[in-house]
Amino acid sequence: MAISFIILLFLIGIANGFYSGLMGTGGNVILIPALDLILSHYGIPESEIVKFIIAHSLFITFFNGLFVSYKQYKINNFYYKEVLLIAFPAMVSGFIMSEIIKISSWYDKIYFDLIFLFLVVLIATRFLFFKEKVINKVETNKVTIKKAFSFGLGTLTGLTTALSGFGGGIVLIPALTEFCKISIKKASSISIGVVMFLAISISISYLNIGATNNIKSLLPNQLGYISISLITPVLFGVFIAAPFGVKVAQKTAPSILRYLFGSVMVLICLKTVVSLLS
Repeated sequence: MAISFIILLFLIGIANGFYSGLMGTGGNVILIPALDLILSHYGIPESEIVKFIIAHSLFITFFNGLFVSYKQYKINNFYYKEVLLIAFPAMVSGFIMSEIIKISSWYDKIYFDLIFLFLVVLIATRFLFFKEKVINKVETNKVTIKKAFSFGLGTLTGLTTALSGFGGGIVLIPALTEFCKISIKKASSISIGVVMFLAISISISYLNIGATNNIKSLLPNQLGYISISLITPVLFGVFIAAPFGVKVAQKTAPSILRYLFGSVMVLICLKTVVSLLS
């Protein structure tokens, strides 16, 4: 690969890592459009490109989530019980849906873009126009998530992630803040922890070489649906930028985080609409 292309991938990792650390969403809202543009230059068939986008997005998200979760743990903002209760059903549903998508041809790029657009509009509306209720520290620490709700939320998160390539924060953060009355900072920490485990199960599905023997030479150093050469510069950028995102998030007012998150979603929404119309 050309040096300029490697630098581009590194910068994508910088943006992804900082945004993930700041918002606790995995950064896929930035990563997916970037991967769409990059992978389209490799001549990947329309029927297969969605699988490549999701596979690369979530493989990077695993390392991203691992790193950000570690940083959250170091500042005493990691919640083991809540993460594991939601992560287990998410991993199961995400893996099953990934296997269904991988062995079939029904999930075309147009469906992927429409689901992506719907989720972006939904979350942008939620964060821009619905304010978070004020919850004091004592009340927040007493908040518990019921097991039945955790199971349902985890299952929905796994399915949504497998279909869209989003890390899960697009479902988890609004659900935890709205229905469980958890502050956005705690919800973001839980979200990135769940995403870390969920990305493992989906990545295992897409790393299965046996399913990709007929297309394995489309990308450099490809293993299953994932190119090690493409993700390595991105991961370097993620590891450098993610801790700065976490630090900034701890010093930023929740209202500012909400408007920032929603505003980025609006920009991505416009880009997706242009892609659909072109």
